[in-house]
Amino acid sequence: MPEKRKFVDAVIRNLKPKKTRTIYWCEDSPGFGLRITPSGTKSFVFKYMAGRTSRWITLGQYPKISLREARIEYEALYERVNEYGKDPVFEEQTKKTREQPFAALIDEYLELGRLKGKKFVHEEERYLATDVLPVIGNKPLQEITIEDIDRIQKNIVIRSSKRANATQSGRVTAKHVIGCARRVLDLACRKGLIDHNPAKNIEPLGIKGKRERVLDFREIWLLWNKMDECNVPPVTGNAIRFMLTTMQRGIEVRNCRYSAIKADENIWHMTSGDTKSGRMHRVPLNSLALSLIQSATPYTSACPFVFGATRAAIIPDTPSAALKPSTSSSYQQAMRRVRNQLGIHDIRPHDLRRTGATWITAVGLPKLYARLMLNHSDGDRDVTGEVYIQYGYDFEKRKAAEVWGFVLNKIVTCASPEEVPSLDEIRVLVRESGLLS
Repeated sequence: MPEKRKFVDAVIRNLKPKKTRTIYWCEDSPGFGLRITPSGTKSFVFKYMAGRTSRWITLGQYPKISLREARIEYEALYERVNEYGKDPVFEEQTKKTREQPFAALIDEYLELGRLKGKKFVHEEERYLATDVLPVIGNKPLQEITIEDIDRIQKNIVIRSSKRANATQSGRVTAKHVIGCARRVLDLACRKGLIDHNPAKNIEPLGIKGKRERVLDFREIWLLWNKMDECNVPPVTGNAIRFMLTTMQRGIEVRNCRYSAIKADENIWHMTSGDTKSGRMHRVPLNSLALSLIQSATPYTSACPFVFGATRAAIIPDTPSAALKPSTSSSYQQAMRRVRNQLGIHDIRPHDLRRTGATWITAVGLPKLYARLMLNHSDGDRDVTGEVYIQYGYDFEKRKAAEVWGFVLNKIVTCASPEEVPSLDEIRVLVRESGLLS
């Protein structure tokens, strides 16, 4: 039986603690109680039901809070619960949650991205740490405004305007960073922490990255034959040549494993987890690609990665088994040296994919062959295209690899850049080779 008492100061003062925690209920006030611990601490409490769940609210310790003050607070809470159907505990929890800062949501957002298998979660983490958190990291979600989001993108553009090598004056970075912040705030909306997403209503300063840079045949000769004179480590140089030869992304080349090279088929087999598109990709290896792998092997054969990160200038007596994949900056730095020392202006690693795709179509292959080598989607999102057609297009890719290998060989084996054939001459040579049939 619940113990009831008439709540007056004299009664409350004289209540003694017991061996276990005890609660006395006020005779004329439902849910209004006094909790006494074995140590003698006395606290006023309010108990009510929210659906089938009992809720408890501690009103304060006696005598720090007087009986009169506790009763006033109790009556206000009782009215909210019984007259207006409110749930004060839930409302307070929601309020605290909605007042949490932007930074408190980051770990959950990144973890969701990893669970979904999103590519480049590490890049989103970098965007958030570098550009978003310094502006709104400690700001409560409810207080983030359009002006805050606008300040993030303006900071990026202003900072990038002072850098000579910034992509599109930082506007591409601004687009990616604001997109990342918008997705975090979308999560906050879904969780009911904010009512609207301020990142959706800004005037964007960012632009989509779009480059059209293609190396001409003379520049290809210089890159291939003179890169080693620019203090580019041999493995890095061969990796860049491999990117050009296979037309694959830098991150895929950096993470290319010996176990993915199928020697019996001359195929580089990438699983869906290895590619940006999330689709399995089999890349035929022409003679140039195979020779580049062979050139890297004496440096990296003991580690899992064909182009493992090493700055060794000569073949080591014992290859290191601890080599990690190269970073994107290593290829970018190499390209900057080439650009500065060989006069190949405005060249970046990703331009090599565009270069290969451009020239194999220029000499006569259909655009489909370039798309297959690049592992680009054709935009076909129907069930048939995504699920039922599992043909790997090995025949078409191999033809593309052979044609590009033939073209590259005609360029890079010339004695000097002045002897490099023209596009028209290359077209004739390709046609006469029979590779297009």
